[in-house]
This record gives sequence, structure tokens and C-alpha cells, in this order.
Amino acid sequence: MTTKEMLLEHWFLTRLCFGAAPGGMMLHIFESVKLQVSIFFEFIWIINYALGIVERGGEWSHFFLCMVIFMAAVFVSTMSFSYYKQSVLPRLKLTLHQEFRMYIYARTKNLDLACYDDTEFYQRFILAAEESDTCIDRYLETIEMYCACITSLVLSMGFCLLVNPVILLVSVGGLVASLSLAGKENKLHIASRMERLAYEQKREYQNRVFYLSDYAKDLRLYPGMQEKCRRDFYQSQKEIRRIHRAYGKKLFAYGSVREIAGSAYLQEGIAWSLLLYQVLVAHTLSYAAMLTSMKASTYVLDSANSMITGWKKAMENAAYVKRIRELTGMEPSVVSEKKLPPVTKPAAFAVQNVTFSYPNGSPVLRDISLELGARQKIALVGYNGSGKTTLVKLLLRLYDPDSGRICCDGVDIRDYDVESYRHSIGSVFQDFKIYAASLKENVLLDVGKETKEESYDVEKALYEAHFTLQDNRLIYQIETPLTTEFEKDGVSLSGGEQQKVAIARTLYRRQNLIIMDEPSSALDPLAEYELNQELNEIAKDKTVIFISHRLSTTRDADCIYMMEQGRIIEAGTHEQLLAAGGKYAQMWEVQAGLYLETQGA
Repeated sequence: MTTKEMLLEHWFLTRLCFGAAPGGMMLHIFESVKLQVSIFFEFIWIINYALGIVERGGEWSHFFLCMVIFMAAVFVSTMSFSYYKQSVLPRLKLTLHQEFRMYIYARTKNLDLACYDDTEFYQRFILAAEESDTCIDRYLETIEMYCACITSLVLSMGFCLLVNPVILLVSVGGLVASLSLAGKENKLHIASRMERLAYEQKREYQNRVFYLSDYAKDLRLYPGMQEKCRRDFYQSQKEIRRIHRAYGKKLFAYGSVREIAGSAYLQEGIAWSLLLYQVLVAHTLSYAAMLTSMKASTYVLDSANSMITGWKKAMENAAYVKRIRELTGMEPSVVSEKKLPPVTKPAAFAVQNVTFSYPNGSPVLRDISLELGARQKIALVGYNGSGKTTLVKLLLRLYDPDSGRICCDGVDIRDYDVESYRHSIGSVFQDFKIYAASLKENVLLDVGKETKEESYDVEKALYEAHFTLQDNRLIYQIETPLTTEFEKDGVSLSGGEQQKVAIARTLYRRQNLIIMDEPSSALDPLAEYELNQELNEIAKDKTVIFISHRLSTTRDADCIYMMEQGRIIEAGTHEQLLAAGGKYAQMWEVQAGLYLETQGA
């Protein structure tokens, strides 16, 4: 990373932070400068003034009055700085952390689902999630450090110029030598960190596996997986050590030379030799000037070295910010130029010669065509990997087809406003998630209006999904928190109960197109049969797509499409497909015994 790129990334952070909390940032700078001014007066100016009085034979009263005023100023300054560090700075960090996270969220929430299939994107996303707060903290530390160092340099160098300009030659010489090596050393540090990043993320994943409750049961039932995770963890550690060794020799060489060139002992030895020559041999310097100019020279060296160290941290921080901004600078490809509003009535859909493949993969769908009339119920069936769920994702415009098109009431769905179009479709995927929130919030998946009508509609949707609110565990009814991770009164739902909550989400919204991807996979056959009857009644005036392995869900559909290896190989009603004696009939025969008893019930 070049200096220009580093400055640009920090200029971005500057605009972000000052935009979010201008008063807090100004106070942050002011306190950093004020502290160095206080230190300069305390350890250089006062000492020079006191020794000057001694050498000139001045009056004690003058010095005493000066010290009283100075100590009062130090007391006020210390109290205000303590208040800033303990009270203002934590709140400032909280504000800036939130602002940066919201910036990242706002620019990534609409990125294509296809991005998550890209390893490089996912690494950037993980980096953004893990490093956003740290980037802000490092930026604040950099601002504080540079404001302090520049203030100290200006005051100390100004003092040296007035008292003993020659001493500056020692400081400047060491500074030039250190700067010439610091840049190369810093580039190696950044290159090493970036090369380690993928392995560190893998190591962190293996670490999470051992403490997340999601994996606790499996790791105890299948100890072999524990061993595999442990081996993967050690392998990541091995790769990280390899990278450290690869860069270690060069870093050692650059660092050693830089430390010698910028050594405080070397430079202070030269400085003391020069000062003693001026006092004892040349008689051009007083003892007061010797001590205070040496102190000022030390401050110049310390400030310069701190700026070099800070430069390295600033370059590293800029490298992280650059990768985060590369992520937030990405633009979605699933967009709509015409932004037409979606239809508000039950609509007809047509899938026309659609082919699709995931990034760097072979086609998952091959020349798919099907019709879905308004208020029709169709079913997509087939074994795992046949492309059913992928086709639904295309209908939802989570992806766009590689070729062909999908129309809604004769209009290409790419012409509709993306967000509004997606919101017009109700969907339940087999990999739905339950959130650490109340039961009501898990149905809404939105910010609630907190009205009686809203609560009634949520309860109605849960009832239609056959979710039992009379369960004694639900002590707060729809306000009961789900999951026990954060709430002692929380409830962990069974797989079937979770699935009913997911179905209730769709029923609550009353959309005109409903997509059910394995909606009853976690239910027993009898509960599945009852739910299907209820869904058919609720959705009688809606367009519905069912996806299922379990054919009792699909037998009443107006049309059933049998999929295999990304193609539609059969289509027709349940009776027609049974009569044809093809793959659908074979699947039905395998499952038939499971449902005969249910039908009798």
C-alpha cells in the first residue's frame, strides 16, 4: 500500500468520524494537544525557568508565584482529561463503532446472494464484521498519537531553535535513518498479515465449533469430528507459523538495522557529548540550557520514533479499511432499471428456457420451462440436488438466470423493483432461522407497531400454522423470548415448532404468491396431513408453489413438475403421473405406505 492510498483510507475514516460525532472528535484532538502542552511546560519550560532563576540569582517569590499558577492549571487540565478518558471517550467509541457498522450494513444488505458463494467476498465480509470496531479504535489512537507527537515536536523543536539549534542535528539524523527503513518493514508486516488472514479465519472457525451450542451435541455424539476439527485447527496454526517464519528473517533484518540507527542510547550518547563540549569546552551554553535542551531533544526523538511506530499501525489499519471499502464498494447485479411496482393480485408466472449455474460451477438448471397460472397450486418434486430450491431462488430474484427469463403477468421480473417484488412473495425455506427475539418478533421479522391488531394477526397466523400458544412454557405468550442464550425465561422450540413459526411468517403477510420449500419436513405424517389441509384452505385464493420430498404435500396440486438433474422430466396431475408409471410413480410407491394410514385417519 502506498502512502497516498493510506492517506485516502484515513481521510475516509476522518469524514466518517467527524460526520458522526464532530464535537467528540474535536474534543479528542483538543485533549491530545492539551496534554502535550502541559507536559512541555511541566518538564521543560518550568525547569528552564527555575534553573535560570538560580543562575541569575533571581527572587524566590517570582518562582513561587509561577509554580502556584502552573499547579492550578495542571490540576484543572488533569481533571478535565480524566473526565474525557473515563466518560467521553467510551461514548465516542460507541457512537463511531455504530456508525461504521451501519455504514457497512447499509452498503452490503442488498448485495447479491451470489456473493456469498464467493470465498474472497466471504473473507472480506468476515474481516469487515471482525475488524470494524478495531479499525475505529486504531484510527482514534492514530489521531491521538499524531496530534500529541506533532504538538510535542513543534514545542520541543521550537525550544531547541531558541536555546540550542545545534542539538537538532542529532535528532534529525536519527529520524532520517529510521524513516528510510520503516516503510519497507511496514510493507512486510502488512503482507504477512494479509497472507495469514485466510488461515486465521479457518482457525477462528474451528475455535467457534468447540464453544457454540449448535455443535455441542454432535461433538459429543461423534468424537471423530472433534479429532478432525482439532487436526484442522493445528493445520491452520502450522500454516500461520510457516508464514511467520517466511517473513521473520527479513523483518528481523530491517528491524535490527532500524533499531540500531534510531537507538535512543546511541543518539543520547551523541547528544550528551555535544552538549558537554558546548558547556565545558566552548563555553557557549549554560547548565540550564544544557539540561532543558537535552530534555527537548529527547522529546523530539521520542516523538519521531512514536510517529514511525504509529505510521506502521496507520498503514496496517488502512489496509484493513481498504479491504472493507472494497466490500462496501461492490454493486449488486440483481437490479431493476424500470423499477415497476409488483402486481397486487394473484399473478400468473412463466419460466421460459431458464438455465442457471452457481459461480465456477456446472449448470444446476438446464433449459427449464413451466407455467403457473393465477391461483394455481403447483408442486416441484424430485430428489436432493435436482434444482428445486435453486428454481425458487430465481423466482424470488435472489439470483438472475444465465439465460432465459421469468415473467410475472407477462412482464419480465427483472423489470420490477427488486425489494418490492421480493416483499410481495411469501416464502418458507427449509433452512429457515429462529432469532433470539420474542415469538411475535420471529413471526413479524420486522419492527412491530405494538398495536392490538398486530398482535391479533400474529396470533391468528400462529393458529393457522397449528402452533400451540397454550403451551405452559410460553409464560408470556407471543412475547415469550425464543432461545435460552440471553433470557433465563426463554424457550427452545422443537424442530416442528420452529417450522410452524416459519410458516406463520408467511401466513401473517397474506401475500398473493406463497412458496413453501419443504414446509412440513420436521412434522410427523399426521401433523403434516392436517397442516396441508389447512394450508390449502388458507391459500385457496392464492398462487402457491410447493417443494417437497414427501408427496402427500403435493398430491392435490393442479400440476406437479418432476425434476431430475436440473431438468423437468415429467409434468401433470397426481393421477396422470401415476398412470404414466415414470419416476414420480416410483417415488410415490416408495412413500405410499407412509400415507395410507394417514389418509385413513
